[in-house]
Amino acid sequence: MLALHIALYVLLGTALVFAIVELGLSAYVVSGYSGNAEEWSCDAFTCGYHTVKVSTPGILAFLVFVSLWTMIVSVAAAVLPWFYARKGNVTSKLNMTLGISTIIVYFITSVFWLACFADIVTIFGAGNVYSDYLNAVVAFAVLLWLIFVALVILTILTAVGVLVSSWPGHQNMRQNRTSGTAPVHDVPMSTAPPAPVPGAVPSELSARDAEALHDQAHSQSHSISSPSAVNSAELDGGNGHKY
Repeated sequence: MLALHIALYVLLGTALVFAIVELGLSAYVVSGYSGNAEEWSCDAFTCGYHTVKVSTPGILAFLVFVSLWTMIVSVAAAVLPWFYARKGNVTSKLNMTLGISTIIVYFITSVFWLACFADIVTIFGAGNVYSDYLNAVVAFAVLLWLIFVALVILTILTAVGVLVSSWPGHQNMRQNRTSGTAPVHDVPMSTAPPAPVPGAVPSELSARDAEALHDQAHSQSHSISSPSAVNSAELDGGNGHKY
């Protein structure tokens, strides 16, 4: 988990630094392709420098926007998980919303950088010998595209549970979805005997008590129904009356 968080911070920090560098390079290239420029040309009578108006290619202007966009995305992606984790009470709905939004934004940013360096290479060619700045712009654009492709892959892996993360927006979405129902807790059975009900006769007696009651009842019935006991009682009564 710690290694994953370090990797995410490193990728986002590198993307922020590269976006700042790319913003400076693209702004310089745009300034070179805007305004008026002196161009050597020849007509039917003379040759010389003529002032022509240069228009900025649309892809270079878009590159400035993508650089600013990447800076905002990098800062937000690094700060928002920390903010919600510090705030606490991250629900499964919030985690899913942040996760889906993060994947979409990362994917869109990677498509932006892919379009930028592919269009620049198509217009100006690969390895432009006239401008080292354009070559640097293309190189940083390729690196930023690779960074955001890696971020998309890592975010998807955390969302499906392959990688474990505690960041809001990077937690397992399947686990949060299945844990939406209330958990069922096993209630242990009480080992204490049930409380006696007033006026009720116990249904079961212990073996020792039952045996004692049985012996007592048997001895009483034997003493009452014994003929010898009855005769001895009558004789004792007659003798007493005689004396």
